[in-house]
Amino acid sequence: MLIASPRREKRTRTRESRKRFAERRISYVLEAIVCFGLIGVFLYGFYCYARTADAFFVKTIRVEGANLLRDDAIIGQSGITNADNLFSLDTEAVGEKVKALPFVKTCEVTRIFPDKAAIRIEERAPVATLLVNNRLFEVDPNGYVLREPGLGESHVGPFITNVPDAGYVEVGQQLNDCTLRTALEVWRAFRMTSMAGDVTASEISAAQENQIVMYCDELDFEIRWGRGDFDKQAWKLDVLWQDQDRQLACKEYVDLRFGNDVACR
Repeated sequence: MLIASPRREKRTRTRESRKRFAERRISYVLEAIVCFGLIGVFLYGFYCYARTADAFFVKTIRVEGANLLRDDAIIGQSGITNADNLFSLDTEAVGEKVKALPFVKTCEVTRIFPDKAAIRIEERAPVATLLVNNRLFEVDPNGYVLREPGLGESHVGPFITNVPDAGYVEVGQQLNDCTLRTALEVWRAFRMTSMAGDVTASEISAAQENQIVMYCDELDFEIRWGRGDFDKQAWKLDVLWQDQDRQLACKEYVDLRFGNDVACR
C-alpha cells in the first residue's frame, strides 16, 4: 500500500486552493463586468430619456452680474431658448457667444437641474471717450471699444484726442496704440487723487507718449505729464494742489516732467 507523504499532500492542497482562488477571482471579474454593464445600460437609457423629457427643457434663464447690459440682450445673444434641453446644452459655446458682446469681459454658463440655466458675466466698464475721425468711442482701461455714442450724446470720462495711430476703430475691438494706453494710464492715476474730486478733466491730448496734456474745465492752465511713473506724478500734483489750498497760481501750465520738481507757469 502506497502512503502519500505529508509534503506531497501539502502541495496538492496548495494547488487546489490556488485553483479555487483563481476561479473565484474570474467569477468576481465577470460579476463586476455584468454589474457595470447594467449600470451603463441604465445610465444610457436615462440619458436618452432625459434628452427628450419635458422636465429637462429650459424653462428659466437667470442672468447675474449685468449692470450696463440688459438681461434680455444677454439672453438673446446666448441663443438659449425653451427648445433647449439641459443635457444637450453646450455651455462653452453659449459662453463664447455672450463674450462676443463688447461689454462682456468673462462669461460662465451653468446648468441648474432640472430646468434652469444661469449666465454669469463680468462686464467691462467704460472710463473715457476716444475722439477719432470725428467719431466718439467709449473705451475701458484696457483699450476695448465698448460703444459709439453720437456727437452731442452724453459720454463717459474725458475726451482722449490727437491719438496719432488710432486708425480704423470699431466697436468690439481692442486698441493697442501706445499713446492711447499712456493716456488711459494717466487718467487712471489722476482719478486716484483728491484733486480729481475738485475739478472735471474734460480732455487728454495724447499726441506722443511723452507729450500727454490734460485740460480741466475749472482750470485756466494745462497739466503736462511725462513718461514713466504716473502714480508718482499724480501724487506730486495732488500734494501741490492741497498745499496751495486748491488754488494754483498758474496761467499756462503745470509740468510734471522734471523729476521731483513741479514747474508752474
